[in-house]
Amino acid sequence: MVRAMAQAQTRSQSGADLAVLTGDIVRSSKLAPETLDAAMAGLARGAAAMGRWEGSRDASFDRFRGDGWQCLAPSPAMALRAALFLRAHLRALDREIDTRVSVGIGPGALAPSGDLAAASGPAFEVSGRGLDGMARAQQFAIGWASPPPAAAVVGAVYALADEISRLWTPRQAEVLIETLSPGDERQKALAAQRGVSQQAIAKRLSAGGDWALQRAMAALEA
Repeated sequence: MVRAMAQAQTRSQSGADLAVLTGDIVRSSKLAPETLDAAMAGLARGAAAMGRWEGSRDASFDRFRGDGWQCLAPSPAMALRAALFLRAHLRALDREIDTRVSVGIGPGALAPSGDLAAASGPAFEVSGRGLDGMARAQQFAIGWASPPPAAAVVGAVYALADEISRLWTPRQAEVLIETLSPGDERQKALAAQRGVSQQAIAKRLSAGGDWALQRAMAALEA
């Protein structure tokens, strides 16, 4: 882990941007302490799984202020996939558990220890400001240290992905965790794993907006 973070620090300092995800649990004050802890554990599992994606840097996960959290996306292009992947881990636990996610893209310096609390740079600042400035109805946001020409379009894609994924049920989210991972499994394999029909898997994916989200992620990652 230390070596992975040191490599990430070198890439950042040489000009490669980081994608920092900062978030908090929605309506956390209404959740029982054990439910909030389970939500954070779910996010940590999601971050650890992202760290195993091909070509990914270590997606170290930090919890702060009780209901706040932060981690790295595998890359700036995959930040939307990462946000959806983390939401799916929460929805798989309970339909009423959700998180806000603010993505900040830009330079950043990572501590060799892997402690995100010791990290610094524009990517972290943009991500934190984005969460603080998020509109009441908004739960996904993206910002850049140096916005690209298509920033408004990318922001709109995030807004639509946010709205679609808020409707996920736990059963839909369980399947979407698999299809949101790069190199997703085929429906037949997913059905065999869960002891249900391929038609049932297809229905869950369709109801969860998988086809539209896959197109959105592919466009951003191309």
